[in-house]
Amino acid sequence: MARRRIVVVGGAFSGAVAAARARELDEGAEVLLLERGPEVSYGIGGLAHLLSGEIEGPGALNRENVRFFRDVYNVDVRTGVEVRSIDAKAHELELDDGPLRYDRLVVATGVRSPVPAIEGLEGATNVFRFRRLSDLEGILRILKRGTNRVVILGGGYFGLEAADGFLRRGCQVTVVEKSERILGSYSPATSARVREVLNAQGASVVEGQPVTRVSTENRRVTELLFNGQGSVPADLVVVCTGVEPRTELLRKAGARLLRDGSVKVNRRMATSLQDVFACGVCVSSKHAVTGKRVWLPQASVADRSGQVAGANAAGHDQKMAPVLGTAILRIGELTVGRTGWTANGKKTAVTRVHGFDRDPYFPGANEITMEIFYKPGSGRIVGAEAFGGAGTDKRIDVLATAILGKLDVEALAGLDLAYAAPYAMARDVTNVSGQVAAWSRERTARAWTPAEIEKEKPVVIDVGSTAEKGRGGPIRAQRRIPLEKLRERMSEVRSLARSRPVVFLCGTGRKGYLAARIARGSGLKSAGYLSGGVASWPA
Repeated sequence: MARRRIVVVGGAFSGAVAAARARELDEGAEVLLLERGPEVSYGIGGLAHLLSGEIEGPGALNRENVRFFRDVYNVDVRTGVEVRSIDAKAHELELDDGPLRYDRLVVATGVRSPVPAIEGLEGATNVFRFRRLSDLEGILRILKRGTNRVVILGGGYFGLEAADGFLRRGCQVTVVEKSERILGSYSPATSARVREVLNAQGASVVEGQPVTRVSTENRRVTELLFNGQGSVPADLVVVCTGVEPRTELLRKAGARLLRDGSVKVNRRMATSLQDVFACGVCVSSKHAVTGKRVWLPQASVADRSGQVAGANAAGHDQKMAPVLGTAILRIGELTVGRTGWTANGKKTAVTRVHGFDRDPYFPGANEITMEIFYKPGSGRIVGAEAFGGAGTDKRIDVLATAILGKLDVEALAGLDLAYAAPYAMARDVTNVSGQVAAWSRERTARAWTPAEIEKEKPVVIDVGSTAEKGRGGPIRAQRRIPLEKLRERMSEVRSLARSRPVVFLCGTGRKGYLAARIARGSGLKSAGYLSGGVASWPA
């Protein structure tokens, strides 16, 4: 009986995972890994840390190299090989040196990083993408010449990871984002906090200003010019303006793609072509909250899809779990994370709270700001976003688990989480977020957002924390009444709130909520509070 031949196209990350998994489950198969570049299985997530100097040398990201796969996994790795076409009916690939037959095929061709169509940008000797080890080698060559002014095009994940690496290296960094704000898929408050941290580290952030042209000298970009409104000099330009699925091979072979160009696969990672699987950052996945297919070019999703595709190519029947888009990002000492569905609208409610990663009296305590998104009717948690210091990642992981477990906000409030002063508070900020959301669902007091205050113009009363913390912001309170004086001044509050609802505010929302409960207990049913306090207002 002939050996089953499993061919994997693409070896940067998920393809290598698929090849290894196929070998683990079928020792008798012939497994071939074809990669058009010079490297296989390198850690793209470590590029920024190699740049910063936290990781020493590219070898740290490229440990499972060609020899490793041949010696340990008995996988026939061929680098520098370009696959020209797929003949799905004949089960055959067309390579530069002729055809190659397969029994099962796994396509992991990844993504491309297009350079904006600006004359002089593509082909310049000091313009690089931020995707491969070869990109980083070119960047390091430029930096070793003593150049220091780095311009990063793109204020999304890749751009900000790159910015963090350059800043830790001591470079002068400018981040240029053509949209109105960096991290546009996050809340405005998160974007504002990240901008503050970047500015504090000495970086410049340019938002809402697309680059329209560049100045060049000897094939080097020397200056980037905006739409008639200024410019920025550059010794080095790094393009992080987004990625696109690299799926031309499958499209030409007749596989079904989605509108965004990603490959449509089922939970077994099978494409619409017989015996052809796909995995990695070129495929779409089912979202755990919406049930719709989404394209999430993330390493963790790529790894899991590679395991499933490799197992099924080897004859097994594994299924890919739905995804949440859980992500984490480091900017200086700030950690930013998110998970699930974080679109605020009629079908979701949002609660924002502020707390600490550990007991405030313990040295090194850091603030954490957290937003949870939930369904108003059932209270089921559907998404979360957080930023802060150490421990923010832990809270995001807890919330990702809660979402997949279909917990509601009441269950979140009651989670039995580990407590010791160096690690957490007895009532963790995660529990607090659930409790505040539960209060909102019980209608014990209406939780107002900054946008609702701007739109509905209620009476605003400051109960003291804003003055104590110097967080007045743009909110203009009609009156300042310390929380401890509120009961004796309730007649004053009633006279202010005769024709409009009243909203109490403070620095973080806690005193505002207590004030709203006091007012409602005194018969003022319109009383509410600013969710998250004025710390939620910066954007």
